[in-house]
Parts: sequence; structure tokens; C-alpha cells
Amino acid sequence: MYHVVGSVATSQTFRLAQMVERCMSVMQSGTQMMKLKSGTKGLVRLFYLDEHRTCIRWRPSRKSEKAKIIIDSIYKVTEGRQSEIFHRHAEGNFDPSCCFTIYHGNHMECLDLITSNPEEARTWITGLKYLMAGISDEDSLAKRQRTHDQYPF
Repeated sequence: MYHVVGSVATSQTFRLAQMVERCMSVMQSGTQMMKLKSGTKGLVRLFYLDEHRTCIRWRPSRKSEKAKIIIDSIYKVTEGRQSEIFHRHAEGNFDPSCCFTIYHGNHMECLDLITSNPEEARTWITGLKYLMAGISDEDSLAKRQRTHDQYPF
């Protein structure tokens, strides 16, 4: 009888790869989410990952060129109702497990999103964290670190 070393690790790696690919597929297909903005009740938009997996886009939007976030510009993704806008919308009975915030850009802008169920939120959070970790360009990593140093949260 032979013992295969690393088969458990290989199996876990395979399952992780399957999960990540499922996240990417769901994200590229698009998900209806509510985009919270200060002073408004929120806007329902279709959010999706572009075919190159380099940016998140949404529609409809009157400013289609601005309706995107480049993955390299994302500093962090937080789960739950942690951002300032979520706190301002205290009257909204949003399930925290359906809420997440994307911090991005040179001035640490926030995109606050609410999904219709916790599974959708987990899919997007997992997928975004995977895409952020996959940056191989050292300049992008250095830029992200400088942004973090400038705007620590």
C-alpha cells in the first residue's frame, strides 16, 4: 500500500480553485446590489467583473466611464456595516451579512453595497480579496501601500 504525500493539500487547493472560479463566474455574470450613497435611499444597480478581471463595473449609470473601479485601486474590502455611510443609514434594517464596503482610489473613496442574501455578499468579498491578492505588479503593491500610509483606517 502506498501513501500519497500531499494529497490532502492538493485536494484543498483544488477545492479552493473551484470556489474562486465559481466566484469569478458569478461576478462576471453580474449581481443586482443596492449602492448606498449619502443623502439617498440607495440605488439598485447590476455590478459585474469585466471580462479581463481588471475592474468592477455597474449599470445603469449616467456616467458610464466613471461607473467602474479598477481592481488595482482597491485598498480593502470590509464585511458588514462598518463604513460611515452605513452608520448614517441607521434607519435601514440591512442585514450586516449582506453588506460590504470597497475602499478604493487615491482618496480612499467608499463603495457601500447591499446584496439580497449573505451568499452573494460572501461571493463578492471572497472574489475581490482573491483578485486583490493576485496582484503581481510590484508597482501596484507599492502604490496601494502608499495610499494606505496616507489614509490609514
